[in-house]
Amino acid sequence: MQGRRILVLVATSLNVASCHFNSVSGGCNVTILSEEENEGLIASPGYPDTYPPSTTCTYTFRGSQYQRVQLIFTSFSLRNAPPHLKPHESCQHTDAVAVYNLLCNTTMDLQEVDTFCGLSVPLPVMSSTSGLQLVLTSRTPLDVVTPSPTHSGFTAKFKFITNLGIEGGQQPIPGICKFVYNSSYTSNGTLYSPNPGGYYPQDTTCTYLFYGRPGEAVRLIFKYFDVEGVMPCNEATESDSLEFSNFPSADRKIPSFCGSVAPTVIQSDGAFFRLVFKSNSKFSGTGFTADYQFLDMSYQPYTIKKHCLPFLKPEVGIIRSVYPDHLMVLVLCNQNSSHGGHCCFNRSTNQNISDGKLTCLLLIPLLCV
Repeated sequence: MQGRRILVLVATSLNVASCHFNSVSGGCNVTILSEEENEGLIASPGYPDTYPPSTTCTYTFRGSQYQRVQLIFTSFSLRNAPPHLKPHESCQHTDAVAVYNLLCNTTMDLQEVDTFCGLSVPLPVMSSTSGLQLVLTSRTPLDVVTPSPTHSGFTAKFKFITNLGIEGGQQPIPGICKFVYNSSYTSNGTLYSPNPGGYYPQDTTCTYLFYGRPGEAVRLIFKYFDVEGVMPCNEATESDSLEFSNFPSADRKIPSFCGSVAPTVIQSDGAFFRLVFKSNSKFSGTGFTADYQFLDMSYQPYTIKKHCLPFLKPEVGIIRSVYPDHLMVLVLCNQNSSHGGHCCFNRSTNQNISDGKLTCLLLIPLLCV
C-alpha cells in the first residue's frame, strides 16, 4: 500500500492559473493521478501560516474511467469578505476556493460545483466525473495584508472512489451507482444518497434495488431528507428527485419526492422494490438517509382466505369446528360467498359473534384459513 503524503505548496504570485499536469512541487499548480496515489492530503500554500496574497493555485485530480473524486475539508480559514456585501456576493469579492468537475476529463471544459469562502469548514464534495479541480484564489492586495493565524488557508483529504461513498448493499459494477439489497444477505440496514454527509454530486443517477423472499415486503423510514427541487419534482421544475416503484419500471401510484420534507413511511407492495435518485446540473442538496427493513407479510391476522373448513355447513351463524386441535373455537361462515363461504375463527376465545357478515374482523383479531 502506498503511503499517504501531504502536499504543502510554495506559491508564487500569479494572476492566472496555469496547467502543469506533470508537476507536484516547485509551483502553485498540482496534478494528482489516481494510479500514482489513491488518497492523501492537500493544503493551501504556506499552511499553517497565512497563504500569500494575489495568488491563484490550482489542484487537479484525475481518476480512472469509473472513479469519482471526493474531497473532505478538515480545516478552512480564509479572509472574510467586506461586511457590506450580501451573502451570495461575498465569495465573488474575497479570497475563495472554487471546485469544478472536469467534463470530458479536460481542464478546458469545467462545470462549477460550488465556491467557498470565510471561516466555516465546507461539507464534503464529490465530482460527477472522474476528474475534479480545486482553485484557491487570493484577491487581497499586498498593502492591506496583515499576517494572522486565523487566515491559514485550508487542508483537505482527497480520495478516488468507485462506490460513491455508499456503504452497505452490493454494487454489481464498480463505478456505477447501482446497489442491491437482498434479504437473504441482511434483513435491515441504512440507505444513503451519494457522498453521505456532504453534497451529492451533480448529473448523477443512482438505483437502489430491494429483493425480499416470497411473502416479504420492504419498509423505508427516512431520518433525513434534503433533495433540491420543488413539486412535482420533475424535469419541468428542474428538480432533483427520489422515485419509488414496485416494478422495474416507473410506478404511477407513488409520486416523486424532493425538497426538505421527508416522505412518510414507504412500504412496498411485494418482495421487490426500486428507488431511483436523480440529480441535475443545477444545485445540490445534502441528500437523504433512510433505515430499511424486510418484513415477513405471510402471516397477517386480518387477512381472509376464500375457502371454508371441511365438514362445516355453509350457513350464516355460529358453529363449532370439528377439528380437535381447534378445540371449542367459534367459526363464522358467510353463506353468500362462493365455494361454501368464508370461514373465520378465533383461536383464543369462545366469544359469540353472530352478525353473519364477517364484520367481526373489526371487533377482535381473527385468524382465517
